[in-house]
Amino acid sequence: MAAKADAPRLLVVAIAFATADELFRAGELVDAGHPAVRKYPDHFGPIVIHHPGKRAAEPVIEQATAGPGEKRGA
Repeated sequence: MAAKADAPRLLVVAIAFATADELFRAGELVDAGHPAVRKYPDHFGPIVIHHPGKRAAEPVIEQATAGPGEKRGA
């Protein structure tokens, strides 16, 4: 049986668990066709990628030492 075109190919382990043959750690990626996915579908979920929103402006960093020929505090 072919997978649906929109079905995910990889899933993430949501809950750590072990079978007789394998150990699954939370956060690991598993192929959607793996037998454990069919047997324990509630232990897996979609991959969620978090990305930052708008970045804050770079902070202004004060120069700690004087450059060549520059006088500080004058």
